[in-house]
Amino acid sequence: MKKYLSYLLIFSVFISCDTEKEESKLSSYKEDYLTIEMVMLDMPDNVSDSASYVSDYINKWLRNNVIVNKAKLYIDENEESLVESVEQYKNNLLVYKYQKELIDNQFDTTVSKSDIQSYYDEYITDFVLHKDIVKARLIVLDKDALKKEEVEILISTDDNVSLNELMDICEMYAVNYFLNDSAWVYSSEFSQKLPITVKESNKILIRNNKTHVFTDDNFIYLLYVMNHQIKGSKSPLTFVFNNIRLLLQNKNKIKFTNDIEDKLYQEAISSGDIKIY
Repeated sequence: MKKYLSYLLIFSVFISCDTEKEESKLSSYKEDYLTIEMVMLDMPDNVSDSASYVSDYINKWLRNNVIVNKAKLYIDENEESLVESVEQYKNNLLVYKYQKELIDNQFDTTVSKSDIQSYYDEYITDFVLHKDIVKARLIVLDKDALKKEEVEILISTDDNVSLNELMDICEMYAVNYFLNDSAWVYSSEFSQKLPITVKESNKILIRNNKTHVFTDDNFIYLLYVMNHQIKGSKSPLTFVFNNIRLLLQNKNKIKFTNDIEDKLYQEAISSGDIKIY
């Protein structure tokens, strides 16, 4: 429906000819024509300004045709190296699309936790922190907000009932809050939210199991640091878990496509399609 409306808009903006054949044309360069149908085939569904899109498309199409035409005057299209390059590009594109089709439909994206752990253990020296990280909670309240004292007590709780109570209070009264202290986060993500200098916050963010309270003209900041690790130390597995998973997934994709290539090659040998002279 959206593309149909876009079509109508293009039609009304760019077309003012009599015949159906002429109505389809948007622009031309010598004997080449750009039509509405050609533009519509390329137009994404999420285009918000169809007129601007078509105008840009026409401009690019014309400029491309001009430079290609000039290039043809100086370069022989049938030059052997050019033909070979085009053929190689076509073959590479075919292989890429075939591999993508196989991966989309047959490749198992699962990577086990044990594989991730094994990789982490084997290459532990590769996982060194480049920045300080912390597990912490941060709650920002208006200066006149209710429940301030209660929040200061509950922010360090490890009891699920109390933590749920703290969550409810934050949803009602907090200007901003972060309570997911099971996740490692770069220390800078907290320090930039505090009304103190980076140097001061760096000192505070290495004090485990401590609650800190800061104020500025408008807000109260409550920070609870549960744990920290400094730059240069070993990255916790949970901090690099997703990165390792993606790395192993990509390695598995390569092995998957290589195995298929090997299988097809062996089948071609067995069938006699391959002959080496």
